[in-house]
Amino acid sequence: MAFMQLSTQQRNHSIIALNAVSTLSQIGQYGLGTALIPMALVAKGANPEQIGLSSAAFWLGMLGGLLVVNTLMRYLDDRNTVTIGLVVSALSFASMPFIHWQWWLIPSALIGFGLGLRWIANETWLYRLAPAHARGRIIGIHETLISIAAIVAPLIIVSVSASKSTAFWIAGAIVFVSILPLFIANTLPADRHSTKNSVNYLTLDLGAKLKKLTHYFMGLGGLIAGLGGWMEGALLAFLPVYCADIGLDSDDVAWLLTILGVGAITCQFAIGWLADRKGVIWTTTLCALTGVIAITIALLFGRSFNSLAITLFMLGGIAGGLLTLGIYWATQHGAELDLTNRMQQVSIVYTCLSAAGPLAAGFIVSHTSSTSLFWQLLVIIFVLLLTLHRASKQDSLTLA
Repeated sequence: MAFMQLSTQQRNHSIIALNAVSTLSQIGQYGLGTALIPMALVAKGANPEQIGLSSAAFWLGMLGGLLVVNTLMRYLDDRNTVTIGLVVSALSFASMPFIHWQWWLIPSALIGFGLGLRWIANETWLYRLAPAHARGRIIGIHETLISIAAIVAPLIIVSVSASKSTAFWIAGAIVFVSILPLFIANTLPADRHSTKNSVNYLTLDLGAKLKKLTHYFMGLGGLIAGLGGWMEGALLAFLPVYCADIGLDSDDVAWLLTILGVGAITCQFAIGWLADRKGVIWTTTLCALTGVIAITIALLFGRSFNSLAITLFMLGGIAGGLLTLGIYWATQHGAELDLTNRMQQVSIVYTCLSAAGPLAAGFIVSHTSSTSLFWQLLVIIFVLLLTLHRASKQDSLTLA
């Protein structure tokens, strides 16, 4: 294995360095990328459709990064691919104060593009360094560290205000600083099996692309993660709109987003523990039913900050948990050699549906009211429950 080519000390230093890259860059690229842009647009008077378009551009840009990252990793090493992603995102953040907000969808897409490159290239590098006997623990630590972004980013916004340019420059600076630990980590020889067998979207013909994408959306792991992404994408984009409509200010929004992140961090271990003991379908069903309760609280008492805080804590745990459960399903089903493709499957479906969430919410909220955000989330949960019911029946037939 590749990690055996390094000493234990080199391997440990590299793992620590790559975790530092992910933690810092996630605060800027994801935490501030998903929260700061919609909050700043609300402060500038953008309408819901404009906010939805800019938020969706972030996710669509990430999809672009996911589609080309394997090609870049084939011709560049891991460090250069990650560096390109971080530089693109950092420069995009720094440019936003100088661009009229109606054009923010362009830098928003570029921030997402950089995140897509960094996500796959950095995590592939990290997990190839991890010894098999400790890989589960390293993945758990990594996921916990990157979840910090959902807490730290809103706190940064509280301290400097979403309406000021300072927040964008801080985001760019954090992403630039995250490049530094890359030069501590040791590179590895290219994983030729992974790159040859992963999907090269730049060279496949259109028919093959459509066939492969259709296959992606048929996977249960991808659908579980993707529906969680839809919920999270819609919430991050339109919680500021809803809060403005009920009289809460930007500081309240930032604190609520922090609570959303706390829910994500707090619930992940319990969700993973349940999945180990009860299975993915059982645990996902429990998450979905908990989501119904959370949204009912919002619909009945959602004009209260405290009620919204309870709802968002629960939804934060559920949305993050669905991504964890989708990845867990992907690692448990299929051949070991196909793991790279299954992980790419989950990431692509997650990103596509995360983009669909803000787009759909922007259209619906523009033609109804901001309360329809929660009705949309309720529909998504019922779609998830229906998907789980069909999957459970198929499992029963297979076992019979």
